[in-house]
Amino acid sequence: MTFRVRSADRGRAERDPNRRTLYMNIGFGIAVVLAVVILVAVGISTWYGGHLAPAATVNGQTITMDDFNQRAAVETFRLNQQGSRIQSEVAAGRMTQSDATSKVNALTSELDSSTFISTTLDKLIDTKLQASLASQLGVTVTDQQVDQAIVADKTRPEERHVSLISVTPAVDTGKTDPTDAQKAAAKQKADAALAQIKAGTKFEDVAKSVSDDVSKANGGDLGWIDPTSSDDAAWRDAMFKLPVNGVSDVIQGADGIYRIGRVTEIAPAEVDPSWDQKLAAANISQDAYRAAIRSEVLRQALNDKIVADDSVVGPQKDVAELYIQEPTTTLGSKAIKVRHILYSPNGDAQNASSVPATDPSWEVAHQKALATYTRLQQDPQLFDQIARSESDEGSANGPTGTGGKLPYFGTGSSVDDAFLKAITAPGLTEGQILEPVKSAFGWHVIQVMYRPTDQAHMEKIKTQADGGKDFGVLARDESYGTSAGSGGDLGWIIKGQLDDKLTDAIWATPVGQTSAIVNLTDAANSNDDGLYLFKVFAEETRAPEGRQLDNLKQTAFSKWYTAKKAAATIERSESIAPTN
Repeated sequence: MTFRVRSADRGRAERDPNRRTLYMNIGFGIAVVLAVVILVAVGISTWYGGHLAPAATVNGQTITMDDFNQRAAVETFRLNQQGSRIQSEVAAGRMTQSDATSKVNALTSELDSSTFISTTLDKLIDTKLQASLASQLGVTVTDQQVDQAIVADKTRPEERHVSLISVTPAVDTGKTDPTDAQKAAAKQKADAALAQIKAGTKFEDVAKSVSDDVSKANGGDLGWIDPTSSDDAAWRDAMFKLPVNGVSDVIQGADGIYRIGRVTEIAPAEVDPSWDQKLAAANISQDAYRAAIRSEVLRQALNDKIVADDSVVGPQKDVAELYIQEPTTTLGSKAIKVRHILYSPNGDAQNASSVPATDPSWEVAHQKALATYTRLQQDPQLFDQIARSESDEGSANGPTGTGGKLPYFGTGSSVDDAFLKAITAPGLTEGQILEPVKSAFGWHVIQVMYRPTDQAHMEKIKTQADGGKDFGVLARDESYGTSAGSGGDLGWIIKGQLDDKLTDAIWATPVGQTSAIVNLTDAANSNDDGLYLFKVFAEETRAPEGRQLDNLKQTAFSKWYTAKKAAATIERSESIAPTN
């Protein structure tokens, strides 16, 4: 078991006397990555000498080794350019050392020889299959669209240095959603903050006194973002409409949080003027490069077609989900599931083991754990709320976090000895709150959840839900899905949006009732998924919108294409694999 801490540092690049060393280190890291790229490219030409030998076939259409080598060269070139951009962003002060290191590591993983070869071949297979599917659906792309995509590929996108004030509506203990009054109070607080800024109070000062985002300590400074950043879409889009020093209105996000943003610097988009010369230097023809870009444009056109087809007016159901993941290991006789709240010395679980036992921060963590233990003895329903807001296990935090839920553990599990001893002690009962336990990571407040089997436990949950217990509270406390923090709320669901078995169960369920339990685990096909239970709150005929439309844009094409690809006849050459 590992306990990770989510970094709160989203600010601008570190400004310290060792910046030159930082650039050198990042530059060295990128140089290593690029060297790996070159080695992969050389290896490809060594492994696959037969230019016309088949690398794969798709429904009888051949992908030759020449096709493969040309596409591999293009992918190598583009990864090379990503590495160069990382180096430029660090040098310009628009990327932190931690972000740069993370991106370099991601490039390195992509360049693992077996991964690179497999990914490149899959792209070629997709190109063949998607071209055929596009023809069947009447989907085409123009040369102008390809030209625009090529310009985008050559361009570093516009970036903006931004600050944030965030106001999250309160939620009553034992509930998963704010009331209308709580939403109105949060909106009023955000409006008052904006009024202060307009009256002349510094944005930084208002952020420090009002915002509930982790950036408040830095006066709301989030650092640099681009149009693909993962921030709330409505707020992010507003940031790219503001002038320098502009402040946005109060914007309610899809997650219900009210946000105010400010732009302090703008780095305009910049086209690489030497892109074509770099392509020529890498011995890549314009035709090969253009073919790779065209395949991506066609994929996007297909994506747009599928999303448009799924976005028409039709029957929908408002649904909440409770999900229990299939165990990944064989369960022993003492297997047990628990959830925990972690208090680490200095709030840092990753470095707790290096803090001396005599350091006062250990006792500070202990006192926090004792205080929480006392609160939970009086009101166990607070567990999820405290775990999401206070735990020093970063993955537990926030509305999409785990809430401290852990997988099954047993006597043979690889986990801290003190933690394991506490949760495998005899006589533990469901719902029991254990006295704080000290591990190498900090002090844990632990609640027993249940013992196997998941099927029996899910049946118990369904009985409680059918008996009138709040489904949102059950989902919050029992579900392992990312929607658990919001009471399992999936919003409106259309047919075809989820796996067919899940959709069938939802549509067979009357409004106001819970579905049958659905098991998506398929041992025969090594499909480790798990158990699902749904509650249907309403049914309407409507068009997808808001969060649902965003979800469709992210998943509709993947679901459609995965089925099409599974139905295709695809053969990969056994020779197209790296040799040791």
